Amino acid sequence: MQAATIRDREVAVEEHPDPVPGVGEVLVRVRAAGVNGADMMQRRGLYPAPPGSPPDIPGLELAGEVSALGPGAERFALGERVMAIVGGGGQAELCVVHERQLMPVPAPLDWPAAGGLPEVFTTAHDALFTQAKLRSGEHLLVAAWARRRSSSPWRAARE
Repeated sequence: MQAATIRDREVAVEEHPDPVPGVGEVLVRVRAAGVNGADMMQRRGLYPAPPGSPPDIPGLELAGEVSALGPGAERFALGERVMAIVGGGGQAELCVVHERQLMPVPAPLDWPAAGGLPEVFTTAHDALFTQAKLRSGEHLLVAAWARRRSSSPWRAARE
């Protein structure tokens, strides 16, 4: 399989052996994957992949089709559309994911939307409902602003 691969803080497409699903795992043929801040930090050597995840293939979220089932994996059928948060390896043609981490892709979502949803949704849900303790019926105001970057060549050189 081909995968985005981090080598010497650069990203290149390289060949890797096809992963094989183990007990309770599913092989997903990746159709789309999000790019997150952690992926960019991993490229810079600041965010190592967690144990059990490919150390050189970034990608924390993905969407694709079930390509193979490991022993005991029963939640999804071959060809089913799934999405997941993974510890890494999402930026590859194939990714092994435990079936408990997989979610069905809702019919209205296309591949790009599904590939960029799991991490963002989970982060937002955690921030609003776990951390801020927002409850049903309550209102939330989100205010955001953009910081304007200086056009100074000195500033650009420092960043």
